[in-house]
Parts: sequence; structure tokens; C-alpha cells
Amino acid sequence: VGPYRNALEERHDELTDPADLPDAVRLAARLARAIAGERGIAIAPQDGLEIALRGMLAAAGVRHVPSAGSGPLEPRGTAPGLAHPGEVLGKADGGEHGLALTLFKALQLLDSRGLDTALERYVTFDFETTDTEVATCGVVEIGAARVVRGEIVDRFRSLVQPYRPITPGASAIHGYSDGDIRDARSFGEVWPEFRAFIGDDILIAHNGQHFDIPVLRRLAAGRDGVDSLVFYDTLPLVRSLSRDSGKLEDLALRFGIDGGRAHHALDDAVTLARVYRELERRRGIRARKAVLVNLLDYLGLALALEQGARSKEQALLFNVAKFYTLGRYSDALAFYEMERQRSGALGAPPVDEVIRRLGGPALMTRLRAEPDPAQRYPAAVARLRALMDEPSPPPPDRRSPMGRGGTLDESIDRLLERVALSTSDGIEIAPDRVNLLTLHSTKGLEFSRVYIVGVEDYQIPGLREMTEHRQAEIEEARRLLYVGMTRARERLVLTRVERRFGMDAGGSSFVEEMGLEVQGVGAE
Repeated sequence: VGPYRNALEERHDELTDPADLPDAVRLAARLARAIAGERGIAIAPQDGLEIALRGMLAAAGVRHVPSAGSGPLEPRGTAPGLAHPGEVLGKADGGEHGLALTLFKALQLLDSRGLDTALERYVTFDFETTDTEVATCGVVEIGAARVVRGEIVDRFRSLVQPYRPITPGASAIHGYSDGDIRDARSFGEVWPEFRAFIGDDILIAHNGQHFDIPVLRRLAAGRDGVDSLVFYDTLPLVRSLSRDSGKLEDLALRFGIDGGRAHHALDDAVTLARVYRELERRRGIRARKAVLVNLLDYLGLALALEQGARSKEQALLFNVAKFYTLGRYSDALAFYEMERQRSGALGAPPVDEVIRRLGGPALMTRLRAEPDPAQRYPAAVARLRALMDEPSPPPPDRRSPMGRGGTLDESIDRLLERVALSTSDGIEIAPDRVNLLTLHSTKGLEFSRVYIVGVEDYQIPGLREMTEHRQAEIEEARRLLYVGMTRARERLVLTRVERRFGMDAGGSSFVEEMGLEVQGVGAE
């Protein structure tokens, strides 16, 4: 389970950026002028393709898209009205990519105009420290760069006296020794200057939530200006865009950015400023590729109607979009048949032929017969409803005057508590198949062979638990792992990796505590 991605996001690496298609850029400009001038947009007859494209425009929120023998269409969304026909789109407007794909890309360009999330001004910063312990380390060097409208306009650097020795490991990374910072000022003395440099700008750090930001908050606690700081961590953005290494130096290398002296605070802050600018550019590209997934049913219809050989991208999008066109939630085929009969479109194939091109009636029947979740998982849905509809009453001092169930927040808290305390009761175990279970649900069960994957500190107990030394959670994770391990009657296998998604997996303290010998460690 991971973050939700729509069908276009899942294939974004295989899709072209609409901004890189000159025909789409020109068409988007024409559409924008027509919308701004309240002029209509018509599609020239093209053997039924015009019907699909007209539906696509309406689904995108463009109103009053006239065609022969028909009046205005009501869009799925809302948009400024188009009172008078002014633009007529023909086959030539599609260029080498065809009108269906080009119009779709042009609409993506229009829809994504407001998706530029890049900050206009910010300060990137980095700390070099005495060691890697968030709770106790001292800062050796502070580096920061101010960026305004994409350009670095100011820089800040200061060595800091941490009043604790620099560990050999840290010194090997950043190169500073105790002698280098002997005459440096303390963090408290440097802080007013650093805070003044930040001003009202957002502070950006790479992997900041797990290191630089908590270190700054700890050292600046109680000092003027710390509570008003606003932070942004670039690592989640990196993770959302790629599964390649998220290290700053690797990003700089991949983006062709001069990283200067890696692990020197000012150089890293400057590198981060340039990396962030590139990350935002790439996020913009991905956003343009992924918007308007709600038009895929009409795109699939249009590609099925468009004549000629398909390009690689047209074929990819057709294979994605046809399931939307044939699916139970689309009105594209009904709209096509209605418009075909009303307009008397010459050369437009009957809807049965269109369905055949999309994959056939059998596929359509299967897609439209798929039950909703309540039908597919009746037991799970019934149990969830029971948990929500009949929660145990809250304590007397927390009961709501509106009823014994308490507030919505209290109901959710009780639901989560019940889920957390759930055991293996009711789980059906089959001896002739692999049973995939959570560690929580294995209590009371036994198996001849047990495989526990991801026995790494950043998975069991977890990244935050280990880095923030949450002893209660660590002890609970140790007990939970013990429960899982003791489910095995004959063979127990624990697996771990050194790196996961390009990041250090944290080792495995529990494996080391047990004195187990690791037989080969996966790299990724």
C-alpha cells in the first residue's frame, strides 16, 4: 500500500510532456483565446471522431461546443461560457500525433496552468554536526542560501563551537576536526544572525524532518524567533518523483548540478537550492502529464475512432483509456450513440463497431459487472459497519449529550483501538497455500514455516521510533517480533536489506541482539 496514483501517474515515465508537443502548445493557445473571448469551439466532421472530441471538450468543462445538427453541451464541470463559434478544429490541427491525442494534451496544458507550486522565495540550509545522534549532537557548521524567483541572491555560513568532541566518523564525512572549530562562536551566539538571515522565508532542508529540523528546534528552543519558523523537507518530494537514490549528492549528479564540496554546509545548501528548483520543474512536468484522468473515457473513444496507425504513446494511452470507456461509470458510449443518431454523422461507425475496436462486448460486460466493494468484500464491509455503527460507549465523563456514541473523533479513536487490538480470531488458515498475515494477526496461530520480511530497524520498529529513541515503541516492536518468530514449528526465516528505495534501511538491532548470523544481505 502506498500513495494513491491515478492511471496517468502510474505511467508518467512513458508519457510525453504536453509542453514538449508544439502542436499541443499551439492548440492550447487557440483554445485559451477562444475561451477568454467567449467564442465557441467546433470540430470539423471526421467520421465520428468529432463526436468523441466534442464530448472530451464538454467533459473538460468547455461549454457550448457546437457541431452539425446539435446545440450546446452541458459540461461535467464548470467553465466560462462560449457564446459564439469562433474556432474550428480539423484533422490538420493534430499534426503528427493526431487530433485526439493533441487535443487531450492541449487540455492538459490548460488545466495545469495553476499547478505551479514552486516557492517564489525560500532559504535552503544544512548543518554539519559532531555525530548523527539527533537528540544529542552539536552543530559544527551552518550553511544557508536565499533564493528569490529561482536565483540565489544571498548566502550565510558560520562555523559553530559545539562544546563536545567531533566523532571520527563525522570528521571523516565533513572533514572538520576539533581544532578547526576551537575559536568558533557557540550556537547561541550565531543564532541571532542566522535567524535574521532567514527572515520570513520558508526554511528548506533535505531529509530535514529526520535530522536538521529537529536538531535546529532542540538547539534553538526558547530562543527568539524559533517558534515562527516554517519548514519544508524536499525528501518526500524526491520519493514521490522517483525510486532512485534520494541522496543530495546523487540527485545533483543525476540533474547535472555541480555539488561543490559535498558535506560542507554552505555547498550543500547551494546544491539543495538548485536541486529543489529542478525537482519543482519535474513535479510540474509530472503534473501536466497526470491531469484530466477524468477525460480518459472520451480519449479512449476518440482513439478508437481515429483513423491511421497509432504511435507508441497513442497505443499506450488507448490500452489504458479503453477500460474507462467500456467501464460502468462512463457515459462516453451512450453520448456517442445519441450524438451519432441526432447529427446523422456520415461515416461514423455504429456503437457496436466502436465497442469491438475497444476490446469487444465480453470485456465491456465484465467491466460493467464488477461489483462494488460491499459486494466484493461483504464480510469485511459488514464488520467495518458494525464497528462504526455500534461502537462501545465512551467513559461517562466523555459521553456526548447527543448520544452514547460520543463525538466523531471519539468514535474513530475507538474504531482504531479495536483494530489495533484485533487478533487472529476468525482468520481462516489453509495448510495448502501461502498465508499472508500481519505480525499482529499471527497471535495464537502456528505454521510449519514462517518467513518474516523487512526485519530492519526502519521497518521494525520504524524510522521515527529508532531515530527518536522511543523506547516504549521499540519494546512493543520487540515483543511483536517475538510473537511472529514463535509461530514457526519447523523453519523460521528473517529477511532484511541494507537499503530500501535508495535509503539506508537502518540495520537490524533485533537480529544483532539475538546473535543471529546473516547469510547474505540484499542490496535493495
